[in-house]
Amino acid sequence: MKASARFHGRWTPFALGFPQLALVALFFYWPTLKGLWWSFHLVCPFGHCSTFVGTGNYVRELKDPAFYASLGTTAIFSSLGVGLSVGIALCLAWMVELHQRSGKVFRYLLIWPYAVAGSVLGVILRVAANPTIGVMGYLNSLWPGFWQPHLIGAQAMAMIVGAFAWTQIPFNFIVLVAALRAIPGDYMAAAAMDGATPWRRFIDIQIPLIRPQLFFVGTMNLIDSITNSFALVDTLTQGGPGGATDILAYKIYRDGFIGLDLSGSSALSMILMLLVLAACAVQFITAERQARREV
Repeated sequence: MKASARFHGRWTPFALGFPQLALVALFFYWPTLKGLWWSFHLVCPFGHCSTFVGTGNYVRELKDPAFYASLGTTAIFSSLGVGLSVGIALCLAWMVELHQRSGKVFRYLLIWPYAVAGSVLGVILRVAANPTIGVMGYLNSLWPGFWQPHLIGAQAMAMIVGAFAWTQIPFNFIVLVAALRAIPGDYMAAAAMDGATPWRRFIDIQIPLIRPQLFFVGTMNLIDSITNSFALVDTLTQGGPGGATDILAYKIYRDGFIGLDLSGSSALSMILMLLVLAACAVQFITAERQARREV
């Protein structure tokens, strides 16, 4: 068997990779460059003319109180969503590992929700959380006026946080189950012989050993909460009530496509991209330091 594959034609690798490169260039690089260009220009509402203003759009957005309100909402949403998704996935992975015989069935059941798109989940939960006809409407029959997410911002935030966590739990569950199963059985057996309960083994042995995986899923969830939570907010709350769920990704859409402020939304897009790059950089630096310590 050959050690490496060889193509007969010189241009065959480029021909095979061209469709993927073309899609990436068309749907990622070109919009990014266009957004960067617009962020330094004052663009007409429909994009047919522009005037160079330098960093004026960035200064305008950074002076806008609505930007900081949206940034704070994003921070609350991301921290609560990531903490809830990672915490629930960790508990589920631990319980599955405790019950090896029935764990296979639960592993498959918990992975399936990962295939549901965010917009589809948003539509389903919007009906389920309806205070009149939804499942949550039962609370209003017990305590009239208790469940009103269209009026109470904290309830609307709790709704989208729960929806986001539900979408992330399957991925976190897969990674954490694999991490727990990779722990040498000798460690757990020695702790059990010393009289450690399953809870003490989980706290003192399992969690410290899977700390890199916990940090990985937390970082991935954080990036996803910043960039890919638009569908949930759009289908569930549209940023309301009163901007209580107006996260940065939805504000960019609302300013650009509804308010036709192409320049300001482009500047916000670049700021959002910098936040994502910073999160990725922290993840890579921390992972590299962890690898050096283990060596």
